[in-house]
Amino acid sequence: MMYYTHFVFGILVSLMSLNFFSISNSLLFVLIILLFSVFPDIDLVESKIGKKNKPISKAINFIFGHRGLMHSIYIPLILFFIFYNTNNKVGIAILLGYFSHLFMDALTKEGIRPLRPIINKRINWFFKTNSISEKILFLAITFIDLYLILKYI
Repeated sequence: MMYYTHFVFGILVSLMSLNFFSISNSLLFVLIILLFSVFPDIDLVESKIGKKNKPISKAINFIFGHRGLMHSIYIPLILFFIFYNTNNKVGIAILLGYFSHLFMDALTKEGIRPLRPIINKRINWFFKTNSISEKILFLAITFIDLYLILKYI
């Protein structure tokens, strides 16, 4: 998926999550979810986040490739356990944002291998990245986001 689809889905996840957790700083919680909804694509130099962090992006891509380790469940679980012990809401926000990215990439034809290298099974669906079907999905999620934002105002 393109960064903007990950971003609007991150907004949706954050808006829905605010109902389930007692958050003292809602803005920070939402921003962390949004950051981690696009973060896994740091393994792709051409991505929005990869372009802003080229040396890191190139190194990760060289070692693991795109949709390798950064698109597995290991990194978000490690980050969750590190930050949950410091601030449980930050850990939850990281996990939600990161898993929102993995979920959306699992909807693409390319898919993800969430348990790689232990299990090499790919999870994928039919959306082609940057296709008309993804743009329709983007618009649908955007309308849902707008509806929820207007509902909360």
